[in-house]
Amino acid sequence: MYKLASIVLIIAPVLLVSCAEDIPEPVTMEELEELLSIPAEIPEHITGNDGAPMVLIPAGEFQMGSSDGRDDEKPVHTVYLDSFYIDMYEVTNAQYRRFVQATGHKEPLGLTRVDGKLVDGFRPWSDRNFNGDNQPVVCVNWEDAMTYCKWAGKRLPTEAEWEYAARGGLIGKRYVWGNALPRPGEAGNIADETVRNAIGNWSIVEGYGDGYFHPAPVGSFEPNGYGLYDIWGNVWEWCADWYDSVYYARSPRQNPTGPNSGTARAQRGGSWHYDYLRVAIRGYSPPRDAVSDHGFRCAQDVIP
Repeated sequence: MYKLASIVLIIAPVLLVSCAEDIPEPVTMEELEELLSIPAEIPEHITGNDGAPMVLIPAGEFQMGSSDGRDDEKPVHTVYLDSFYIDMYEVTNAQYRRFVQATGHKEPLGLTRVDGKLVDGFRPWSDRNFNGDNQPVVCVNWEDAMTYCKWAGKRLPTEAEWEYAARGGLIGKRYVWGNALPRPGEAGNIADETVRNAIGNWSIVEGYGDGYFHPAPVGSFEPNGYGLYDIWGNVWEWCADWYDSVYYARSPRQNPTGPNSGTARAQRGGSWHYDYLRVAIRGYSPPRDAVSDHGFRCAQDVIP
C-alpha cells in the first residue's frame, strides 16, 4: 500500500507538467479586439434566389449628379454608400416567367408606341420583338418590380446605388465608359439610326447604330468597370426612390433613400427608345406606368 502511494506521488507531477504544456497562452484584450475587427471575406459574386448572377459593389463615396446637366442633376454632392449586391443583368423574360408561374402574378401588360404615339393594352409576351427569353422584361410597373424583388429575396436599388454602380469606379466621368463618345455600336442599345428608320422623326444619336430597334438580349454589349451589362440603354430601370427634382439639395451624405413621398418613382439608364447618354441623367414615371421600355434589375444587402 505504501509503495502504491509513492508511485502515484511520483507520476502526478509529471502529468501536471505534461498537461500544462498543452494549455495555450491566454489572449490579451488587444489581440481579441484585433481578431474581432477583421471582417469576414465578402464574395465578389453571388447567385440570387432567382438564379441571377449578382456583383458586389464595394462601399465607398462618389460625386453624384452633374454640374453641366439638367437642373434636377444639381448640385453635385458627395454620397457614401455601404457595400451592396446588384444584378449583373437586367431581369429577363425567362426569369420573370418563372416568377409569374410560381406566384400567379399577372403577365406584363402596358403601353407601347405605335406611329410615335403611346397605345395601351400591349402584351410584350405576344410580340416576337419583345418576348425572347434573354430579352429584358418590359411593361412592368414599379409595383410589379417590387413584388418580383421581394419574391426573389431582393429589393430595388436606390437611385444613389444605381448611379454609383453605373459609374463602374470611374470618377467624375460624363458617360459610363468615360468622357469620349464611343464608336458606333459600343455604348449600348439606345435610340439610333435604326429607330429613326423605323418610326421616322425621332430624336436619336446621330450616326450611331447598335443594330437593335427593340430591346436587345441582355449582355449584348461590353460591361462597365464593375462588370454590369446594359447598365446604359436597353430599358429604363426602376429605382426604389420617389423622384424629386430638388432632392439633391437636401440629400443626406450617407446611404440616401430619396424623399418620403411623391407622385413618380425614379428611373435610370435610358432605353432603346431614347438618345440619352450621360450617366447622371435622371428619369421618372408614375409607379403604375408600364411601358415597353420600362424594366429593372435587383439589388441585395450584404449580410455580414
